[in-house]
Amino acid sequence: MVLAGLALAVTLAQAAAPRQTQPPQTDETVPAPRGGRLTINNFAGEVIIHTWDKDTIHVVARHQSRTHVDIRPTAAGVTVSAADTHGPQGSVDYDITAPGWMPIKVDGQFNFITIDGAQAEVSAESVRGDIVIKGGTGFVTAKSIQGEIVVEGARGKVSVSSVNEGIKISDTSGEITADSVNGAITMTRMDSKSVEASSVNGDITYEGTLPDGGHYTLTTHNGDLRLGIPENASATFTVRTYNGDFSTDLPLQGAREEMHRGKRVTLTLGKGSADVNLESFGGEIRVRKATATRSRGRE
Repeated sequence: MVLAGLALAVTLAQAAAPRQTQPPQTDETVPAPRGGRLTINNFAGEVIIHTWDKDTIHVVARHQSRTHVDIRPTAAGVTVSAADTHGPQGSVDYDITAPGWMPIKVDGQFNFITIDGAQAEVSAESVRGDIVIKGGTGFVTAKSIQGEIVVEGARGKVSVSSVNEGIKISDTSGEITADSVNGAITMTRMDSKSVEASSVNGDITYEGTLPDGGHYTLTTHNGDLRLGIPENASATFTVRTYNGDFSTDLPLQGAREEMHRGKRVTLTLGKGSADVNLESFGGEIRVRKATATRSRGRE
């Protein structure tokens, strides 16, 4: 009876114990050639990339036993991919650490991608899955059809597009292009001289500086436009709305009373040094004061 009770207690204790995380099937470190690019091709799963100051790439991957992860040097750098020895392609979850100076490219069909700390060019594409990029200089590109995109602290030429989810860009400077069909586009703490953002059904928000000579175009069909800028900014606004309203708490000069039924109206703040184009077919356009902010991205 006592032995039976002890056996039952052991069984219950084992059942209650938390399951240990499955050990990675792949754990490998390879040299990172100077001037090379890290390319990850992954059909499905999660790709997380961190950076360090070593000239090596550490790849940890969790996958099924029949999956083989191939880490190979190429003329362009290092490529990471996976294939199944038999049967359909399974998912692979990567946790990779790479040099901060190394350009990174990630693409696949069903991927959740996070790239943190990059100090070079970054490209991330997924058909279905969210993308998060923190850092990046030069060309920074993110594309997803069914996924939200977040970009923080990038500097350079930033191009972001999502069909059915939203886009969030913050603490970023350079030339910004953002496109979405059904998602909202939100840009905060921006310090850019060139911004072009468009959405069919989503709202667009821009909060940041308007440097002299800057060019900004925000266009949406069914969404609202919200612009938050310093009161001492200098810009010329070209505003058009067909079925929506326009409002501002800034001292814009111009014939605002002529703004009706799609008529284009030009308004000026300060000396009118920056060029701002705002257009919405069915939504509201609001231009308001905001505290002057500068990007906290990498200098």
